Amino acid sequence: MQGMDNREAAEIAEEFKGWEAWQGLVNQLWHARIVGASPPVMVHAESADGIREQIRQYVGRPSPATGTR
Repeated sequence: MQGMDNREAAEIAEEFKGWEAWQGLVNQLWHARIVGASPPVMVHAESADGIREQIRQYVGRPSPATGTR
């Protein structure tokens, strides 16, 4: 499962330039941050898809499934 998580994290970083994502080892929650942001900017979700949605909401991009923000 760790390999899939790393692949998901890399896909998220590719989709959202300037962001990095990872899955927590203890709680299995997903976290993402804007690299180098000051003050720090982070979002959290229970799944990789959820973290994508949280990033979209933060940056104001529409969701591909609904076209809504």
